[in-house]
Amino acid sequence: MTALEPDEVLSKGRLVRIGVAAALISRIFGRLVGIILVVVLARVADPATVALYGFLLGTVTLMASLTDLGVASLAGRDVAAKVAAAPAALRSALGPQALSTVVAVVLTCVVAVLAGPAGVEASVLVPCSVFVVANSVFNLWAEVLRGDGKVVLEGVLQGVGAMLLVTAGSLAVLAGAGIVPLLWIVAGKEIVVLAVATVWLRPGARTDAGPSFGALVRRSAWLAVAGTALVLLWRQGTLLVSGMASTRDLADYVVATRLLDASVTLAHTLGIGLFPGIAALAAEAPGAARAHARRYLVAVLGLSVPVAALGVLLAGPVTTGVFGGQWQSAVPAVRVLAAITPLILLGYLLWFVLLAEGQERWLCVGALAAAGTSVGVTAVLLAVEPGAAAGAWGTGAGALVLAVVLAIRFTTTRASRRAPVEVPRAGDAP
Repeated sequence: MTALEPDEVLSKGRLVRIGVAAALISRIFGRLVGIILVVVLARVADPATVALYGFLLGTVTLMASLTDLGVASLAGRDVAAKVAAAPAALRSALGPQALSTVVAVVLTCVVAVLAGPAGVEASVLVPCSVFVVANSVFNLWAEVLRGDGKVVLEGVLQGVGAMLLVTAGSLAVLAGAGIVPLLWIVAGKEIVVLAVATVWLRPGARTDAGPSFGALVRRSAWLAVAGTALVLLWRQGTLLVSGMASTRDLADYVVATRLLDASVTLAHTLGIGLFPGIAALAAEAPGAARAHARRYLVAVLGLSVPVAALGVLLAGPVTTGVFGGQWQSAVPAVRVLAAITPLILLGYLLWFVLLAEGQERWLCVGALAAAGTSVGVTAVLLAVEPGAAAGAWGTGAGALVLAVVLAIRFTTTRASRRAPVEVPRAGDAP
């Protein structure tokens, strides 16, 4: 594999910038317009429908995150690094992605039946399951599209999908539709954007050289464990505060974590935008990849630190102004979560940079250390003085450990060209 020419390095550098911009614009736009549907639902539908809708989508998201093998990210990286052509990578990843999807569907249905509110029936679980399948497959397509340099197309699909959901969903709710039609609209949106994505990218033929099923699953094992630990890092506070503190403390923590969710979403969005371009550079111009990564790390820290400081100072008036004066007790937790925003951003950017360089094992080490730290700190603080702030401090401790561990790996390893991953190909003789 020859080194990249200077103009090729510039081209891939533009891919980094365009990828970040496309991811930010499409995801933020999707979140903003998504609020419209929630507002319409809250104003028109009965509380039971609102509760069931929120519970089901939250459960789907959690189960999908917990069961994700990370195969889609690996496929996107292989395409960006030119280890595999997009059609071949897509076809090879479909099997492992289907495996994790089936597990997610089963877990979603089990949790919904056993722990869900009233109204969880087969008529609700069917569209919910269809959504899980369509969303999982589209996520694979999206990763491969980004890896293939089609970051703008992927961003447009995300934005158009959000508009379709909000428009159709709001009209249905205003017309008096219940939870079942609304869930079919949610599932239908995923099917539509997936169908459009297949126009630009289709799986390769069986003769295309792509990694075998077993090879992909083995490669993704470290990333699967790391991803599960990362979910635990951000969600342990809710679980522990719920079990070790009062209902009021849990309510305070739920209010405070609106900021945590926003920070994690922003950090993850920046990371997925950065990922394709860095992966493309890391394979052939690792020095340039590290240079681009450092620029974004410095820029993000430079912007987020003063914003976090402002958030700490204004936590009181902002919290009571948005949620009401009765939530003054949530302010200490909000202050802590505002203060750790730079750590969350730093951790996620380093996560995707190291993933682009093929360092899944180190991600696993960092995520497990962070999750263990967060659970331990939260549990100890809750035992000493129950309250929402304990969950926030535990999350902050975990975020600090994740950022430090990944930063150590980033700063102590020399940028070097990553050798192509030699894996068994589908159809190879044993």
